[in-house]
Amino acid sequence: MPTATAPARPTFAAPPSDDNRTGLRLSTGARKRRPWQIGLGVALVLVCAAVAGAVFQSSAKRVSVVVAARDLPAGTVLTPADLSSAMIPASGNITAMTSAGSQVLVGRQLDTPVYAGEVMVRQMISAAPQLAPGEQVVGLLMKGDQMPSVPLVPGDTVRVVAVPQPGQGSTIGGTIGSTLVASATVFATGPAPANQTQYEASVSLEVPSAEAATVTAYAAADQIGLSLVSEAGQ
Repeated sequence: MPTATAPARPTFAAPPSDDNRTGLRLSTGARKRRPWQIGLGVALVLVCAAVAGAVFQSSAKRVSVVVAARDLPAGTVLTPADLSSAMIPASGNITAMTSAGSQVLVGRQLDTPVYAGEVMVRQMISAAPQLAPGEQVVGLLMKGDQMPSVPLVPGDTVRVVAVPQPGQGSTIGGTIGSTLVASATVFATGPAPANQTQYEASVSLEVPSAEAATVTAYAAADQIGLSLVSEAGQ
């Protein structure tokens, strides 16, 4: 009778030592960071936060600047009605005029055309006033009773009339109240010189060249009067 024998058991080899293993092996422990790496990471976070804050603050800050209120051709003598204001982001490169200094532009003449809403910069202003062909500027020293009661500003249109000096019944070359220039433009205004205490204002008028000599003669004799025809921008 045959004898049954149990099958042979497979033999198991001992696991290889760490020195004999090949291939990749996952680390069972967390890698320890060095202190300088931690410090560098913190520094980068702080730098990024500072840059982001500066950018946000810069973009949030806005300034008021002067802009053109409408399309203005080259040669325009600026009046308050020609100017407006707008808010734009602040920048160290801004060369625009701030709205607080807009009066500096009034009475100045444009060297280039400007479009409505365009930011006004000093480079747009002519260094030397450009007069219309056939026009000249005449300067006058005015007393209070020789001008309208409302302040004159550049761009106003005035009538120039002959008036007598106090105690005289006639003018140097014409009738009292005669019109010397029917329509003259106020070119600039300002206070009278400190040594001319009898006058209240200095007014420069843009008048036709043919009338400039006559107006100058009447002004020198203190026989000029101005009446307001229309205000600037109207």
